[in-house]
Amino acid sequence: MTGAVSFPAAFTLYSRLRGGLVLSEGEYTVSGNMSYDEIRYTLAPRTAKARKQIKLTIREGLTTEGIVSLFLENGIGTPEGFADVIDNYPFSYEFIGDIPEAEGRTHRLDGYLFPDTYYFYADSTEVEAISKLLSAFDRRFTPQMRADALARGISVDEAVRVASLIEAEAFHPADMGKIASVFYNRLGSSYRFLESDATVKYLMGLDGETGAFSEAVKADHPYNTYQKEGLPPGAIGNPGADALYAAVYPEKTDYFYFVSTDDKSMVYSRTYREHLDAVKKIRG
Repeated sequence: MTGAVSFPAAFTLYSRLRGGLVLSEGEYTVSGNMSYDEIRYTLAPRTAKARKQIKLTIREGLTTEGIVSLFLENGIGTPEGFADVIDNYPFSYEFIGDIPEAEGRTHRLDGYLFPDTYYFYADSTEVEAISKLLSAFDRRFTPQMRADALARGISVDEAVRVASLIEAEAFHPADMGKIASVFYNRLGSSYRFLESDATVKYLMGLDGETGAFSEAVKADHPYNTYQKEGLPPGAIGNPGADALYAAVYPEKTDYFYFVSTDDKSMVYSRTYREHLDAVKKIRG
């Protein structure tokens, strides 16, 4: 169990307080991703009742609300429980302590609930469920990536927010590096409006609006990157590994625009005139 439990004394005290299980000597497979209760059940095969496991796949770009709904549909947790854990629970991950308290941010942990395929116990608590996603983020957004982002003047949270936009805009991983370059080129220029359609669609979902997109673009909303300069106050979804990588290691281009074609490929432009020509050619 070496390395699986960062604080053995705390684990021992927790086990005593929880009680109900008799830990047995032997060889077991545990990992640092497991909660204290998961480790306890693994080390107590003779007294622990078999815990039903549920396989859940969280797709890239899914919103925090979407992830919570997935848990609830499978009988894990309550809406109130997840809301409290996501916005208030004192997780010990360093990156959580660095999340800025931005006005208008939807949820504290937006962007950090790493999408992947997981096995959860059916009786998992909200803390256990969310902790598993955060643990995966902590592994996949590596210390090297964090250091390289900071060396470029980008905080972890800024990288996560950029990655969420990349995830929402890209149809193929091969385009993510160029899309990232467009966003960074705009952020580094005098024209800092990202003009991401994905952020407008996100705010429409938040407000429950069903009106035309052309009207939503005019909304005075923190997530409307057509009306607000810079990044939105929080991630608009939970990005996967490819988008996170692109946010830290964007391609070097002089593009400021992109538009998708019917076959989901992207056409990139340097000037607004080029962009208008590209849009006209694609959409008529």
